[in-house]
Amino acid sequence: MIFFWTKMLLIFILFENAEGWNSSSDTVPNITKLQALDMWRLEMVWTMNQKEEHRNQTYEIQVGRSTNMDIVDSMNVSRGPLDTVHTMVWTSQLPLNCVDHSVRIRLISDASPSSSWSLWKTNYGEMAHNDIQMFPDEQVLREGSTVMFCCIFPTETNITSMYFSNTEYKVINISPQVKAIRVENIKATNLYGVNFYCRKNNVVLNYFTFPPDKPQDFRCETEDMRNINCSWKIRRDTDLQVPLRRKYTLLISDSRAVSCNTESNPTSCSFEVIPQQMNYNITVLVTNSLGQESETYIFNITERVFPVPEHLDVTAGVLDSVVVLQLNGTFKGLLLVCQIELEPGGIIQELDKDGSDSMQHYTFRLQHLKPSTQYSTRGRCAVQGNAWGQWTPQRLFNTALLVTVDLWRRIRDVPNRTVTLVWKAVSSDSESYIEAYEVCVSNSNPQRSVCMNVTQTNVELPLDIHKCDVTMRAVTQSGLSIPSHITIPSAYTAEILKKKRIIGNEKGFQLTWTRDSAATCDYIVEWCMLGSVPPCNLEWRKVPANQTSLNLNPDFKAGVQYTFTVYKCNAEGHRPHEKQIGYLKEQEPTQYPTLDSNPNITWSSVNLKWSFNEEDPSHAGFITGYVIKVQEDSEAGSDLISLDDPHSKSFTVSNLEEDQPYTFHLAACTIAGCGPETTATFRTRKNYYLLMAKISIPLLVLVGCCICLWSHRSMLRFPFGFLHIKALDLDEDLYEASEKIHSLRIEDCTWCDVEILDMPPTAAEKTWLASAEDLSCSFISPKVALPSFLTPSCHLTADICAATGLTNLTYMSSVQQDVSSEVLETPETKATKQESEFSGFSSDYVTSVAT
Repeated sequence: MIFFWTKMLLIFILFENAEGWNSSSDTVPNITKLQALDMWRLEMVWTMNQKEEHRNQTYEIQVGRSTNMDIVDSMNVSRGPLDTVHTMVWTSQLPLNCVDHSVRIRLISDASPSSSWSLWKTNYGEMAHNDIQMFPDEQVLREGSTVMFCCIFPTETNITSMYFSNTEYKVINISPQVKAIRVENIKATNLYGVNFYCRKNNVVLNYFTFPPDKPQDFRCETEDMRNINCSWKIRRDTDLQVPLRRKYTLLISDSRAVSCNTESNPTSCSFEVIPQQMNYNITVLVTNSLGQESETYIFNITERVFPVPEHLDVTAGVLDSVVVLQLNGTFKGLLLVCQIELEPGGIIQELDKDGSDSMQHYTFRLQHLKPSTQYSTRGRCAVQGNAWGQWTPQRLFNTALLVTVDLWRRIRDVPNRTVTLVWKAVSSDSESYIEAYEVCVSNSNPQRSVCMNVTQTNVELPLDIHKCDVTMRAVTQSGLSIPSHITIPSAYTAEILKKKRIIGNEKGFQLTWTRDSAATCDYIVEWCMLGSVPPCNLEWRKVPANQTSLNLNPDFKAGVQYTFTVYKCNAEGHRPHEKQIGYLKEQEPTQYPTLDSNPNITWSSVNLKWSFNEEDPSHAGFITGYVIKVQEDSEAGSDLISLDDPHSKSFTVSNLEEDQPYTFHLAACTIAGCGPETTATFRTRKNYYLLMAKISIPLLVLVGCCICLWSHRSMLRFPFGFLHIKALDLDEDLYEASEKIHSLRIEDCTWCDVEILDMPPTAAEKTWLASAEDLSCSFISPKVALPSFLTPSCHLTADICAATGLTNLTYMSSVQQDVSSEVLETPETKATKQESEFSGFSSDYVTSVAT
């Protein structure tokens, strides 16, 4: 019994196990399909017999590579309970072409054991039979991705390096015949792609780019209401070949698709207007192998009309031209406005017109143009209320040729009245050829007209004193030019015009003059381009009657004087109105003044005289004055004298020394400086009057003193025998003799008074008097002291003392006394007495003149 139940239990256990095995075998997934969608994506499809139909199922999927079934990826995926067929796409980094890829699947569950693995399902790769095969090849891949590149060899091989973009990479061994490399973060390529090779003789190219960007500024418009053009902007365009570039498609109102030709312009596309349709809903779709983007624009077509003229024609004239704009489109029911622009000048004209379904023309007339001048014009149109359409391309045209003659004259009345006509031909074309000039002179008294043809640009006509009219025209290949007219006034006495000085600058001359209230025609300003000095290259300029100024900017030269004559005009012709002279820039004079060789010379001054034409038009500037430098030969320095009067021709140089040579330098000056110097040397004269005065005055003083002293000759004793005065050496030069005796030297002299008193001397005084009469004393004593009993009573002026040269004079005398001679007699007195007796002169007084 125990054995039976034991046997039944074992049978039950075996039955349960058999039932579990059967249920496990029923849940093995069945891979029904495995295929490569492209080089990278592998699609797998499987089914599953499920008992628990209301539970989500989790599957484990393994991907094996090559015949060894190396597991390269393992993943879990969930599927819904109601799905009977399951699908999944797996993406490989290695191209599926490189090697076989196998897939197996099993069901895993938390509540029950996992099912068995399904059988391996294989997607087979390529085989290399003769040549090496490389993958990927000619593929468009995403910028920044990581890609594996493989080489399939016909036989087993062992290589260590492969190349991408000429850069060596380390080899990954996939199988004995398949080698690969891994490249990360690949940049976008250019038109020619990037190379990949295992050996240099086998190279493949691939392209890396990015998905499309959303189109920017998408809008649509029409120029003729027949075709609508849509345009957009792209932030970044691919640099790939045409077959690999993006594709653009317009979806019109969700009902019509228009494929755009991106080869010519990848940012615009056109389609025909749908009849009777005003509102449009346009979508632009851009796609490539990596993705797609789109943008939509909704508009009313009447608001997006911007007409552009098909043609712009110009008919050019001399002073005007005609411009025609041609429109071609379906503008019926619209009000159009067109305008043209002219350059140079910036002239814009507008015309309005109702639109139509036929060709339309807008005609514009351009006036006040310059002849033989190149202009450019362009046009544009718009529907009233809308923005302007695009400008047409600029059209260049030239106005027709025009030749005019600028006529002027010069009148000479001496010896006979002669008029010289001068003119300049003004042609609008520098290459125009003028065959001749027709000159016609008409007189009213008597009535006559004479015409002649000349080939020069000037002609001289002998005319009478009456007024006449001159008309001139240029003869060209295309005919006669516009006539030029001038009136020659009757002979008259011309008033002398005061010349007004003007100053130029680096830009030329600015001329202004007073208005002539009687002027009825243009002013004429006349000058010579070579300056005021002949010869003359005559120039003139016309100025309107309401204008009293003119800026002249020709090629004037510095240091050249120009004379500008302004002519006023009325029905009688042109007559001088004002005259102005000036320099563009003044320079230093170039001419020498001429000094008079015989100036008026005294002992202390020289009166210089010179000649110089300060009004000479050949000067390099206006003469403002003169500069005189005075230099004494014995001195290194010099004195500078400036004369500000240009008309002054003489100057007296004073305070000079007598009988001395002086060198004088004379130069004329302008505001720019002084010119070359004229040099001359003159010697001052001797002052004979002063010399005679200096000699005669001392002599007169001496004579006067002698006369004054002559009345006291009995009381004065003059020891002339003891005077050792050397006589004057009067040679032929009295001046030198005077210098030797210093008679011309003026010295200070005090007053002296001499008074004679009759008083008896004391014994001491007698002793002093005796000793004073020393025979060895000179008449001129250097040191003499007056005794106390002498009081000055004689007055001599300082001038007389100085003139005579007397300094100390002593006159000695003896006074008769009752004292015996024995008492006073000494050896000295004896000698004095003998001397006194010898001289025959005796005196009892001592007279002393001391200074």
